[in-house]
Amino acid sequence: MITLREVTREYRSLLGRTVRAVDDVSLDVTAGEVLGIAGPNGAGKSTTLEIMETLRAKSGGEIHIDGIDLDKDPSEIKKCIGVQLQTSGFYPNLNLKELIGLFC
Repeated sequence: MITLREVTREYRSLLGRTVRAVDDVSLDVTAGEVLGIAGPNGAGKSTTLEIMETLRAKSGGEIHIDGIDLDKDPSEIKKCIGVQLQTSGFYPNLNLKELIGLFC
């Protein structure tokens, strides 16, 4: 279902240095398997998930979700995943149908 091969994400620091937030992550998650990612703050957990969700660009590596290549067809990946963002909020002026549409 999910395959990551040597995924990296690099940023340029204010001092002009390259900082690697995600460092050659490789993993496989099969259908029906549950995976938890643990680590200290700054380890790249959220960045890795945001890359898989097509919310953030990767610097290198390969990602396939449900057989779909992230580089070739990111819009198809968005159709087959469901994500509850860690910083999403409650919108009191929206009804349930509108909230579901927002998060779809």
